[in-house]
Amino acid sequence: MHHRFKASALALWLAWLPAGPVLAQDGSMQPAPASAGTIEEAASLQTALTAYLTGVPFEKKLLRIEPDPHGHRIVLDPAAVLSDLAGTPVSFAPLSLVVSERDDGTWNVFTRDPVVVSGAFDVEGQTQRFEYSQGSQLFKGVYSPALATFLSAEAQVGTTTNRSNDAVSDSVATIGATRLTVAATPAADGGPDVAFTQVYDAVSQTTTVRFPVEEGAPPSSFGFEMGAKGVETRGSLKAARTRPILDLYALVLSNAADLERDAKGTLAGPFGMALKDRLRSVLPLWSSLDGTASARDVKVASLYGEFGIGEASQTVHLSGIAADASFDMDVALRGLAVTTPMMPAWGASLTPDLVELGVAVSGVDLATPLEMALEKADFASDPPLTPQVQADVQAAFAPERIRVRIKPSRIRSRDLDVAFSGEVSLASGLPVSTMAIDVGGLDTAIATLQGAAASDPNLHQAVGMLQFAKGLSRPKDGGRLEWVVVSAGDGSVAINGTMLKGPDEPPALETPDGETPGDEMPAVEVPADEL
Repeated sequence: MHHRFKASALALWLAWLPAGPVLAQDGSMQPAPASAGTIEEAASLQTALTAYLTGVPFEKKLLRIEPDPHGHRIVLDPAAVLSDLAGTPVSFAPLSLVVSERDDGTWNVFTRDPVVVSGAFDVEGQTQRFEYSQGSQLFKGVYSPALATFLSAEAQVGTTTNRSNDAVSDSVATIGATRLTVAATPAADGGPDVAFTQVYDAVSQTTTVRFPVEEGAPPSSFGFEMGAKGVETRGSLKAARTRPILDLYALVLSNAADLERDAKGTLAGPFGMALKDRLRSVLPLWSSLDGTASARDVKVASLYGEFGIGEASQTVHLSGIAADASFDMDVALRGLAVTTPMMPAWGASLTPDLVELGVAVSGVDLATPLEMALEKADFASDPPLTPQVQADVQAAFAPERIRVRIKPSRIRSRDLDVAFSGEVSLASGLPVSTMAIDVGGLDTAIATLQGAAASDPNLHQAVGMLQFAKGLSRPKDGGRLEWVVVSAGDGSVAINGTMLKGPDEPPALETPDGETPGDEMPAVEVPADEL
């Protein structure tokens, strides 16, 4: 069998696996059918992995590869290495991956070993203990060395528990059943389009902090709990540069020893040029990245009360590193609730129960300054870019093209509903912004604060500010009030057409000797008939 496997596949997976829960959906509890491996093939696979991991993990018995009836078994056994680094025993159950090459050059990857690790450390005379354990784990996928990603993968992880304690605190975090899927297909430019989902049934954490007290006094402690249900993440990468990124990693790793011995000399040689080429090859990282995250029944409880969110969500869009890069984000918090004895009676009516915020940034030239920096960088110098190049790179961002837009957003409470949107532009070379704000329930909010001011005189100032703002408003349909705030490039600010602040005074021009131009000699009038 010709092992076309690129060890980056396993390097990526081995780095990912100990990190905790991954994918999910029920699958076969056995590796994919394959021919039994041989000692010779195992040695060939180890050679391939060495190009990405160096020989150190094998020399230190951190990794070993052995034939398996379903191909080859790669065993990660880090307990001894971690114990040596920590100077104290660390328990880490060995993890094994069963891999086998398919006829099309892709590889089957399988594991059912849960992650179980624990240890104790002495920090300034205090013992700190931790324990991380998964009830079960099943992973099965097909990896493409050519694309440096899983073409398909699914996994399921049982309840995961992370415990830690020291002299003053105890903490227990629990993650319910975890499921994740991955799917990738080749994109037009050769990189993959990758989509993934990850779902936690529930997450929770309980922490207790103990305060030192005098001998004989009752113990004093403070605790808090947090948790959420249905924590879900979805993501999509288009034309991801996964293969070039791993090739960049391999280049740096293969020169790590030289860099440690003589960083400047190594960077000044062929490696420096190769590094620039590899950095260029990873651009633009991807053509687009889209992600969403959501959770239900989010709660944080402590001695001071409870904060809850019925539903929280976030969406993000990022372009790649391009000449017209963009960023887009929306955040929504619905069903907010705060229960605390520290809140005054009037506070409940003004505490938001809904928050919706959105922002979009466009017109950012990331490609030009990055290419300029790579072209002019001298890695053997400190700093790699001269002051002039740094100034040129900064100017290449072309701030006059950047546009920041506040998408229609909203913050709502029982008595007050605030909606707003706007944008900021640098097209004139100076920031120019327009913000539209409209509010419902302002009179109710003012009345609530006026009533509360009878017992809390500090609220009179807030009432005065709201009444002043109301005086600048103009009416809208439905009894709402509106403010359009315009900030011009000359520094002036107007609300609903009324100038609140005039233009800034232009700075006085001075000659090198400190005099204002034109003051050093009187103007000479020329007769009209001589013109």
